[in-house]
Amino acid sequence: MDELLVALQNVSEQLLPFLGVIVLIFLVLVLRKVLHILTDAQVTVSKVNTAMDKVNNSLDELKAPLSTLTRVSHSIDLVQTATESAVKSAVRIVADNFEWIKDSATSVVSKIKKDKKETGGNSDE
Repeated sequence: MDELLVALQNVSEQLLPFLGVIVLIFLVLVLRKVLHILTDAQVTVSKVNTAMDKVNNSLDELKAPLSTLTRVSHSIDLVQTATESAVKSAVRIVADNFEWIKDSATSVVSKIKKDKKETGGNSDE
């Protein structure tokens, strides 16, 4: 059994440097991949920053038209409110003075009929 352990120790002492070199090579490859990923990430972030700057510029260009649309919308709201108020006032005036309007219209119609009778008939003929 001791001979087996001694033989394994000799093999291990000979293989250990080779295994160390293989591990170092894998470590270098992994670090190289990480460096490549970080470089790609930096390029991507740079492109995203450029795109965000373009978006910000476009948004700044849209501020003036949007401000104009807001003012026009408020103006339309004011006109709608004023028109609604005017129509309500007109309806209220007509409702309050309905009897007077009816009497006036009736008297005008009566006067026209009276004038037709006095002139001797229909003017349609």
